[in-house]
Amino acid sequence: MNAINSDAVMTITVLGCGSVYPRPGQPCSGYLLRACGNAVWVDAGAGTFAELQRHAYLRNITTIWISHLHPARWADLLVAWSAYVHTPSLPRPLVLGPPGWHRRLDGMLGRSGATEEAFTIGKLHHGLSRRVGQLELQAHKLPHRTPTFGLRAQQDKRAFAYSADSGPSERLVELARNVNLLLIEAGASTSQDYHCTPEDAADTATKAQAERVLLTRLTTDLKPAEALARCQARFAGNIELARVGRIATA
Repeated sequence: MNAINSDAVMTITVLGCGSVYPRPGQPCSGYLLRACGNAVWVDAGAGTFAELQRHAYLRNITTIWISHLHPARWADLLVAWSAYVHTPSLPRPLVLGPPGWHRRLDGMLGRSGATEEAFTIGKLHHGLSRRVGQLELQAHKLPHRTPTFGLRAQQDKRAFAYSADSGPSERLVELARNVNLLLIEAGASTSQDYHCTPEDAADTATKAQAERVLLTRLTTDLKPAEALARCQARFAGNIELARVGRIATA
């Protein structure tokens, strides 16, 4: 296990980057954001809770960010609840999610108020700003089929943005404005209103003047090499592909 990084560097560890369901060795989307001893679990896709524990101690997870309530983005919050409830010594993390997320989790657990046994409840809205140590977390509402909030994290002069699931839009460009690293889905093989193609990811990064791009959430009908080539054709900066265990620096 990697201990929490105490340096002033902001890092993003890929816990999973699958699309709609987990496959062997490939959890759904989830990421670990770390800076100055603070750790934020960003999206709790199926299979990511186990991967999270490869890279961080649960006691160091101060905040959990749930971008939206499609199962591939928050299913493992249910098993995380079980871990925290059965380990009273663990500090209770703040969970920031779309409006009503805790009632949805209560329903899965079968009783009202169950969520509060493990988590501190927070709610995302467009424009929300929250300090986590030296990190500033900002929420940007983005176009998707359900309320969805992209994440922008800033520490000193470094900035990171995560698109979650989103179609191309000016809000997505603003989320990514001048970031050092843009983690963006690029799994749609053809244009859609609610997901990005590799070209959409490239155009967003170009308009936002992002420094580097990390492509994630590739679907099974889009080969990684093809996605990379399509993005490279329209974005001049550095582009990499997300894979489980990859650690990127913002």
